[in-house]
Amino acid sequence: MKKGKIFLFVSAAVMLAVSSFLSGCSKPAKEAVAVELTSASVGDIVVFGDIRWYVIAKTDSGCTLLSEKPVIKMPFNEPSYHCIDTWDHSTVRAWLNEKFYNTFTDEEKTLIALTHNTNPDNSEYGTPGGDDTDDHIFLLSLDEANTLDKKVRHCGNWYGMEHQWWWLRSPGANKDYTAYVGAGNNSEAKIDPGGDVSGNDYGAVRPALNLSFSGNAPESMNRTSSEEAAELDAIAGAKVGDVVAFGRYTWYVTDKTDGICTLFCQGAVAEKPYNDSKTDITWENCSLRRWLNEDFYNSKFTDGERSAIVMAHNTFTKGDSSYDMDWGNDTDDRIYLLSINEANAVSDDIRDCGIDWWLRSPGKRQNEVVFVGNRSANLMGTSVNVSFGVRPAIRVRYSDHTEEQ
Repeated sequence: MKKGKIFLFVSAAVMLAVSSFLSGCSKPAKEAVAVELTSASVGDIVVFGDIRWYVIAKTDSGCTLLSEKPVIKMPFNEPSYHCIDTWDHSTVRAWLNEKFYNTFTDEEKTLIALTHNTNPDNSEYGTPGGDDTDDHIFLLSLDEANTLDKKVRHCGNWYGMEHQWWWLRSPGANKDYTAYVGAGNNSEAKIDPGGDVSGNDYGAVRPALNLSFSGNAPESMNRTSSEEAAELDAIAGAKVGDVVAFGRYTWYVTDKTDGICTLFCQGAVAEKPYNDSKTDITWENCSLRRWLNEDFYNSKFTDGERSAIVMAHNTFTKGDSSYDMDWGNDTDDRIYLLSINEANAVSDDIRDCGIDWWLRSPGKRQNEVVFVGNRSANLMGTSVNVSFGVRPAIRVRYSDHTEEQ
């Protein structure tokens, strides 16, 4: 929810189909510094919706963007979601065009063009590609990914994974597989038309979208009061286990009590050490707590959203540490990490985000902290100055007039 300047000052609205954009997308990224969108060339990096994107195609009236890094890890299609593993019926398409799309402001949404995507059969294996779709947010196809420069295909180091692979929307070798872009040998980011099992939850998601410029862009991309109210209404109507959008992220609803909803971030928001230096430390005094409650809190939420975030009183109880370590004093936090007991209270699917992530509970030593890997907490922990994923939790007071579910 940054209040930085957005550079969108081109005229003439037009619907942009990605198939017409991706010719000539072989120009590599010039530099890691984001540039103004309207002056960017294909291969440059721009910022839109608080996310960094490669410009993979551009015309006088718009451009196609591909996220520089993945935004989440999730299955292409959850086995229980639909028996047909094609893009038109996939879990990831529903998430991108509903939950992820709603992390953009209404003003930003007016710039995101509805793209008509064709979904051809796999040319090597003949696997059906499904029906054509109209998408605000989408994944690239095999043909579209093949036009990209290797540097753009390679999403670099992401949460400790140097050669992360990412889903395409094209089918793989059979109806249960989906094509992807992988690291390959020597970091070549090779495209695999054979694919991987569609239900594999370790595949990363790199969204693409088309921007269509119409008139002058607004000076601010912050949420309006009506958008903030709509967020809270959606949270009020959600059930425990649902995913909702709040601020720039998507969250699991883990509890609803007395008009307050506890939200746990669906993926990691950053990769950071628990503490900047290796020393005996508790949650009360660690640098990650300060970052969450100061920098993150102030930069990622609007004034209205911050007013809805309720202070959480955090303590430790029996079972929150397997070792006789100092837990520190109780804390009052707007943004916090889960403890062992809190993490164990959610489902395996919610705990699993494909990367290791911090808890706030002390480990075997005072300079070590527990983390979650492979769906379960590592009770011994690891050194506080190691960088792991950060999955924040918040408590939000939603609209009083809406009944709890």
